[in-house]
Amino acid sequence: MVFVNESIMVFSMIAAIMALGFIGDALSRKILLPSVLMLMALGIIFGPVLNLFPRDLLLGAVPYVAPLTLAFVSFEAGLNSDLPTLLGQGKRAVLLAVLGFILSALSVGVLLHYALGIRWAYSFLMSSAWSGVNITVVSTIFKYVKVKKETRSAFTLVSLLDDPIVLVSTLTLLNYILLGQTNAQDIALRLSSNVAMSLLLGVGLGLLWLYLLYFFRKEEYTYTFTLAALFVVYITTEALGGTGVIAVFVFALFIGNYRSVIGTLKLRIPRGELSKLKELIQKFHTELAFMVRSFFFTFVGLIYAFTGVPELLIALGCVALLHVMRYVTVRIVTYKSALSSDIPVIGFIIGKGAAAAAMSTLPLAFNFPYAQTFTSIALSVILFSNITSIVLPFAGAKLSKRPRISNGEPTELAEVTFSK
Repeated sequence: MVFVNESIMVFSMIAAIMALGFIGDALSRKILLPSVLMLMALGIIFGPVLNLFPRDLLLGAVPYVAPLTLAFVSFEAGLNSDLPTLLGQGKRAVLLAVLGFILSALSVGVLLHYALGIRWAYSFLMSSAWSGVNITVVSTIFKYVKVKKETRSAFTLVSLLDDPIVLVSTLTLLNYILLGQTNAQDIALRLSSNVAMSLLLGVGLGLLWLYLLYFFRKEEYTYTFTLAALFVVYITTEALGGTGVIAVFVFALFIGNYRSVIGTLKLRIPRGELSKLKELIQKFHTELAFMVRSFFFTFVGLIYAFTGVPELLIALGCVALLHVMRYVTVRIVTYKSALSSDIPVIGFIIGKGAAAAAMSTLPLAFNFPYAQTFTSIALSVILFSNITSIVLPFAGAKLSKRPRISNGEPTELAEVTFSK
């Protein structure tokens, strides 16, 4: 009987969150606001304000909701990315990811240390969890704000690289707290092996899937088959010590850029045979990814908790520092490049998501001092970083509506558009 009651509760919550996601998106179109803001607002109203959802049960779902969202969004990003452009922006993306993470983690860690009076290890454990950029937020912003193709590719890659950096660095700091030992060589080894494993599996399984898609090209329900493969790629990569998000992105990149891959590697697959199949997969996954993304942002609003003004002020201070460090990083790395014209947009994207939420639960899981305070600050950082990461790029795009110059020639203006 208990099992039945719990099942009813879980399914009711899922249905309610999906309904809120639909309502939030519909309302956002009516009042011309990004759906992300409306979804989180509805989540806060029906969650912490009206208390209609059991928060403990929602927090227990974070380890499941977060990876699912990351997998779907990274697959969508891979399908819609241009491989040649992505490869051309690889070095710049790595520099943006690494430098941005270091500056953000150091500055926020110092703030937490002095504001809370805690050990450096605890402060950097949390600042490390919040120093990346979430691909869900990045892909959402790029749906509404027009930027260069090179900028989209570079920052998409940055958001993908940030997850393994956040995971490895935060777990390494956790290891230091628990065991009292770690070193720079160990960090570098873990990070490099993590990324290498993810890329290797993404490339290998992506090539294998191109052959399987060609073999089953005339069968029905190909997208369902591909969706199963998405989960297999993610699970296999995580089980072998890699980052599933990166592997799924590369896997989808091979499907989305099958013509380039087939031509470059001289695969024995007629290019025209996969054209309709790719369009079908793209269409179905875009709709499914929209549903998952709407669910996630509503979920973030539902788990928000206000525990006091001091924690709120510290969280806002962290968000402000994260914005400053991200803007400084983008300024430095894009100096005298074509990407610099998009700084009013990409210079303000710091939105946190699944990786930050998952890593922020570590203090509670290991019963660290100030664990509840950490969780409260973390949820505020996640919430407000998402809000400011939507509002500020929109404002930047509006204010920078002037001819952009690239190599002496005017280029396309930044535009804010709303999807239908």
